[in-house]
Amino acid sequence: MPKLIQLLLISLAFIMASVSHYAVSATTDLQRADELFDLLDSGVVEKNLEKKQYLEELTPLVPKNDLARQLRLARTICWSYNMQDDAEIAQALLFAKQALTRPELTNFPDDKLDLELCYAWFSEQKGDVDTALSYYNRLVIDAYKLENLRLMADVRMMRGYLTSFQGNYTQGLEDLMTAQTLYKSLNVTVWVQHSLYEIATIYRRLGDQENAIRYFNQLHKSHIDNQEFDKANVVISSIAIAEEERKSFTQAKKLFLESYHYWNTNQNGFKKAGVAVNMAGTLIKLGEINQALKYLDESVPFITPSAEGFYNYMQLFYAQIYLELGQFEQAHKSIALARAAFERVKSLRGLVQVQLVESQIFLMQDNWQAAYESLYKYMELHMELDKKLFSRYNTEMRTRFNAEQIEAENRHLVENHKLKELELAMLEQNKVQQWIIIFMGSIILIIISTFTYKQSQKNKLLSALALTDDLTQLPNRRYIYTQAQDYFESAIKNQQALSCISFDADYFKLINDRYGHEVGDETLKLLADTCRAVLGTQYEAARVGGEEFLILLPHTDKAQALKVAQHLVNQVRNADFSPFPEGFSITISAGVSSLSETDDKLSQLLKRADEALYLAKKQGRDQVKMN
Repeated sequence: MPKLIQLLLISLAFIMASVSHYAVSATTDLQRADELFDLLDSGVVEKNLEKKQYLEELTPLVPKNDLARQLRLARTICWSYNMQDDAEIAQALLFAKQALTRPELTNFPDDKLDLELCYAWFSEQKGDVDTALSYYNRLVIDAYKLENLRLMADVRMMRGYLTSFQGNYTQGLEDLMTAQTLYKSLNVTVWVQHSLYEIATIYRRLGDQENAIRYFNQLHKSHIDNQEFDKANVVISSIAIAEEERKSFTQAKKLFLESYHYWNTNQNGFKKAGVAVNMAGTLIKLGEINQALKYLDESVPFITPSAEGFYNYMQLFYAQIYLELGQFEQAHKSIALARAAFERVKSLRGLVQVQLVESQIFLMQDNWQAAYESLYKYMELHMELDKKLFSRYNTEMRTRFNAEQIEAENRHLVENHKLKELELAMLEQNKVQQWIIIFMGSIILIIISTFTYKQSQKNKLLSALALTDDLTQLPNRRYIYTQAQDYFESAIKNQQALSCISFDADYFKLINDRYGHEVGDETLKLLADTCRAVLGTQYEAARVGGEEFLILLPHTDKAQALKVAQHLVNQVRNADFSPFPEGFSITISAGVSSLSETDDKLSQLLKRADEALYLAKKQGRDQVKMN
């Protein structure tokens, strides 16, 4: 009997040792898997071969029954495809599409969103920019609902890159500056650098080459300090493009050649070809046509139509060279290819250049009618492009304002994200230490209850802050537009009156220029205080832009709204300006509109108020107009 007991104890000890060894081994595998996930997510591993090597190590470490890690693995695989290879782009799209059919994604919205983002990104690489932009616009909203900072940053980074390439620089800068702020909060250095590169590129496209070169030089120094020589040479090419655009062609050629020889030495055919295409444009401007043709011909095997950023300009430069050589038929073929490529990515800036070159080809062929029509189309496109291009100062100021607003609204999201990470870490630890939960369950329940209550209170406070303008303490654009939609639907349903007032400060830019931005801020506070005094609690006002305000007046017809607006204009004109510098004064212009029987959209009501405001401005300011 003692021998039997001894045998049982030995067997039990062996089983426990085996279980312990298995548990330790499994824990070690999961730790390594998570390390690899974090490494691949960080952006540090950029070469596709290295990514695939890490994936080969990672895949067998993820247990089949670990659904969360399996979905994370699917996301990681999706982003591992080579965006410079047409076949891999097609594979990535097929993989993402199949992965998105998994029913488990219903309970994992973050994973679903990231896979959709992967699908959108590779759709853009394929040339389907309409699909990509449609996804980006929706995914921005979804990411904010999930309060996932990394996904917010990623989607705004990608949308900013695309919209700025299309010529929408204000939207591009706003997205990229926001992405950079979020990446900094997440301490993701590689993506902070990527966003800085794109911001500098937008300044270059805006024509602000001094600022562009300043940002590029900062980025170049950072890469050199970190011994990231490949990235440093990408930046050198960008500086060369900026030098070319400020007519420093010789300096641009020198920088292009430096980058070209670097990639040639490192045997990177695609990167060398990209530099060669850009250098060809500089050589054409220097009159070195044969050299330009040599570099373009060398690039053809590497620059396929899917490489939109290079292929379109390669064909444009070919057309310019053929024009110089008198090979007009070849020039027309290259123009057609360039136009199709620019149209695929909706690059208005590129299409303008295409039309100008085409008109020159027709002119050299003595085809006056076609030259005139092409030049007329060039003028139309150029006028359209001019409408999209704000002055450098206005664009930069507007973007800085928007970035500050977004940063203020995102503060609570950053804090909530950190709290969520803390909660997840606690849950993961609890899996390993379940015996602690058994003995201390009651204590943990009390802690969690207290924590949840405090978090709930903090969330309420932060949500209120996210809907409030930091400077004036009035509601912001997000809040007032939501409220306006509710009032509009209620008024339509119950056949009630509804009016609105749109007003802004007259000559506000002159106040900033003459007295400084501090006085400008105090002026906005004065307007907000005057609104509160005139409106009381009956009506709601909000700051919707720099010096722009919107007032909602439910159950109020046009005549009553006009009285409110006139009273507000008078109160501002006669306000106490003694706290302000000597000679200071301010007036406002206001536009009033009321709900009509033909209105079926809120935008119609708001548009009439804006039109009335414009009329008040046009007819002398410091007055109210109705529409």
